[in-house]
Amino acid sequence: MKTTRTVDTNILVRLFAQDDDEQWATASDIIARYRLVVLSTVLLETEWVLRSRYSFGRPRIIALFQAMLLSENFIFAERERVIRTLEAFSNGIDFADAFHISALSPAEIFITFDRNLVKLAQKHMNSVSVELAS
Repeated sequence: MKTTRTVDTNILVRLFAQDDDEQWATASDIIARYRLVVLSTVLLETEWVLRSRYSFGRPRIIALFQAMLLSENFIFAERERVIRTLEAFSNGIDFADAFHISALSPAEIFITFDRNLVKLAQKHMNSVSVELAS
């Protein structure tokens, strides 16, 4: 059984973006030697970097994160939350918004100025109340 290491965003980005040969090789070696623990904050930042810096689209990010979920090489600190977030993200909700909402219990209310988020959350994350600020 492999030992674990908790990874930073830059390790995941190097694995996926493959934009630096030396760092990609090191990141690939790390994944070959260890099971990687992925903190929720690291996953959130990874999505942002891949989307904003590398122009990865939603389908590509979903595919990468789903592959990570299916792989025995990755351990997610909040696996069920990540699954709920990816489901909402695949239904059009912004990744960060889905991540925020997925942390709430059914008794909590998330308030926002984002009308589109309210509409999408009511349709795709209806176990939590998302309301428009007024």
